[in-house]
Amino acid sequence: MILMYFGNLVCLRAVQESDFDLLVKYFNALEIRRFLGAPIPRSRVYLEDWIMKRGSSDPWKDGLLELSIADKYTDEFLGFVHLEDIKKPHNRAEMGISIHNPEHLSRGYGTDAIRVILWVGFNILGLHSIYLDTMEENARAIHVYEKVGFKRIGLFRESEFLDGRYTNLLFMDILRYEFQEANPEFTVQMKIQSP
Repeated sequence: MILMYFGNLVCLRAVQESDFDLLVKYFNALEIRRFLGAPIPRSRVYLEDWIMKRGSSDPWKDGLLELSIADKYTDEFLGFVHLEDIKKPHNRAEMGISIHNPEHLSRGYGTDAIRVILWVGFNILGLHSIYLDTMEENARAIHVYEKVGFKRIGLFRESEFLDGRYTNLLFMDILRYEFQEANPEFTVQMKIQSP
């Protein structure tokens, strides 16, 4: 039995081996990799080991919650979302997200997945603050982050090397009450389903 968190379009669930084929297929695509760190090709063995370690972590012990994003209706794997560097007693964490198939971008999946993971962070993990960083040129992501309630809090100037030049890293955060104010009608359904 697997606990899943359902939003409007997606469900967040534990990482499954069935996710690996699509992870490997899209992870090395430049369009996906360019905003996720250095675009260095990774082998299937590396990716399976990396995601299994992250997927089997405990948020309270290891400070990391890594979940797969799947289509709510088809269970098709879409990507990953996580809360990491979970700090007690400060009750804060860093959020990250990646939608792997470029065909799934700009369809609302990322927005919904972010709302669900924020809901989990604030209502299940008891967090007060969630932050993230993204390259200042990542306009699509910044638009989504602001849409769900994140605020811009600062720049780390010329800190990232992208496409042969240095670019700024934008930091954003959201507090529990800001999430509730920006998303007053949003709810998450928790369900237990067979794998």
